Amino acid sequence: MAKRTEVLLIKDVLKLGNMGDIVRVAPGYARNHLYPYGLAVHADGAAKRQIEVLREKAAKNETERESKAQALAKTVNGQTIQISARVAQDDELFGSIGTKEIVTALAKIGVSVDGKQVHLVDRIRKLGRYQIEVSLHKSVKITVNLEVLNSDPNAPSLNETLAAVAAKKAEQEAAKKAAKEAKAAGGAAEGEAKEGEAKAEKSDKPEKAEKPAKGEKSDKPAKAEKAEKGDDKAASKAAGKKKG
Repeated sequence: MAKRTEVLLIKDVLKLGNMGDIVRVAPGYARNHLYPYGLAVHADGAAKRQIEVLREKAAKNETERESKAQALAKTVNGQTIQISARVAQDDELFGSIGTKEIVTALAKIGVSVDGKQVHLVDRIRKLGRYQIEVSLHKSVKITVNLEVLNSDPNAPSLNETLAAVAAKKAEQEAAKKAAKEAKAAGGAAEGEAKEGEAKAEKSDKPEKAEKPAKGEKSDKPAKAEKAEKGDDKAASKAAGKKKG
């Protein structure tokens, strides 16, 4: 990692420090950006002797900036800015809108800010109305209303477009719900049909003969058959004696 160098800020630098602060930065950043734009000087002995003077000046400037930001906030907070963009389909934009476009729109109502002062979570990709938070000062924030419009002059109004998109979405949701319900009903009917078939197959099978309970005598005529065989044998024997 390259050795960092100490610089004395002679102007406020966003997300780095305020006038009179000594900060450590990469030498290339100091050489290519801070020094050429008069934002800082090398923090040598001579420069450090200016710290108190610069800090007093910075404190005074800070108070003035805060007062100006508060005054501006009273006039622009809640105002509406508009940005026109090309539309690809329905409310989908051909491209997207970011902080650069919002900064340009804010300048039109007298709000001069850096892109880092615009709080945008993600780039905007649809027509519509949005609320954007802007920091005029670290202690002063405002909210502006942003309308993203179709750049085509012959296009329907924003309200008409949004209403049409909402109706289309509701129709698609209703169709999905109906399809889901139909699928569920079809599944239930199929289940009932299979259950009916199973019952029919069960009723067609012959019932098994009941086994006699343990300890009960069987209904088979075993003894009777044995008696008949004995009678036949006796009759045969008697007939033989008669013949003799």
